[in-house]
Amino acid sequence: MRTNPTMTRMTLIPLLAICLWAPALPGDEGTFLEKEVAVPRTEKVPVDLSFQKATLLWVESQNDPQSKDVRDAAEKDPKDKTWLLIRFHYRNDDYLKHRLQLRVVLLGEKGEVFGEAGRNGTLDPQQKDDTFTFPLRVKTVDWPRAAKLKVLATFLD
Repeated sequence: MRTNPTMTRMTLIPLLAICLWAPALPGDEGTFLEKEVAVPRTEKVPVDLSFQKATLLWVESQNDPQSKDVRDAAEKDPKDKTWLLIRFHYRNDDYLKHRLQLRVVLLGEKGEVFGEAGRNGTLDPQQKDDTFTFPLRVKTVDWPRAAKLKVLATFLD
């Protein structure tokens, strides 16, 4: 049975949105911010999302698959996956700790979803440069085709 890629995408995107925000507790309301940025490969990428006195400054990735890793995966095991670390740097000039739900979606040029990850946590008060880190799993062969990173942040205060 052949599937229509457009129809599949139209079905999966709303489902993905529901799944991404399912961990939020009932009654939790907050400020939702989102932004698409370049994929952080070799350099930090500015994010600049702010809520009150807290700002997500930039994002970087660690453990990126190298060209040799991608070639080896394509030749030997196209299903091979790599764990990346996605690290956000933030500043919180506030005297309050901010609760945050942060998600990222790794997208291709045509909107394909190559991976998604996130976590809940807090941004500590009076921090000039602190980090908020979580793992993201992606197929090694898909990493070079990733075009953008969608950042979805909900401040739950």
